[in-house]
Amino acid sequence: MKVVMVEPGQYARIEELDTGLESLQKAVGGLIDCAYPWKEMVCIVCNDEGLLNGMPLNRNVENYQPIAGPFFVCGIEGEDFCSLTDEQAQRYQAMFLQPELFIPYKDGLMQLKYDDPNLPGAPDAVRQEYRKRRNRPKLCFCTIPDRNMVMLVRYGRSGYWPIERFPEGMRAEEYADKLNQTLGVSKAQQTAMLYGSMFGWNVSAAIPDWYDERGKPKSREKLFSELER
Repeated sequence: MKVVMVEPGQYARIEELDTGLESLQKAVGGLIDCAYPWKEMVCIVCNDEGLLNGMPLNRNVENYQPIAGPFFVCGIEGEDFCSLTDEQAQRYQAMFLQPELFIPYKDGLMQLKYDDPNLPGAPDAVRQEYRKRRNRPKLCFCTIPDRNMVMLVRYGRSGYWPIERFPEGMRAEEYADKLNQTLGVSKAQQTAMLYGSMFGWNVSAAIPDWYDERGKPKSREKLFSELER
């Protein structure tokens, strides 16, 4: 049957699933449960113990709740699952297309949709946008030396949003690295985003090409040799 498969940290995709119970359980990584957040004859099939098993939060479902672990959207026919129509498949793929990151913020969770051009199924438009932004992501987590604070930086905007809650025993730099790894953000991109938020997005310091894989400035000779390629 035709479904929209939605996994944490991945773009949603349309695929065919066997209707056998074993196949459905394999798709969600365990026992299945169903949610019916919409009026039309479709449902979400998810892992019944996703939160209990510590699966990462996947997507927030509007007017419902965030769902942990992989899930898929399929049609309903009587008491059975069935294929989505082509129109439904395209609509629900668009609804859940972007991966989402959930982080503790103030008294709740901050939900952030993000793009990563290196993920399977990344739309061509995402790659084009990255090229226009000179390989800078829309979101990034940064730190300032000697300050145990994580900052959310958004491309094109000045300043930052402080993230004051992070795992106990983890330093700010470690937490920022973990979040950036989820986003697919490199050290070079992180450094460029930090300087862009501080000094403006048109300065040379806000371009990832100026930095090596550790986020440190490249030598002028190495930089110019790469730019000439």
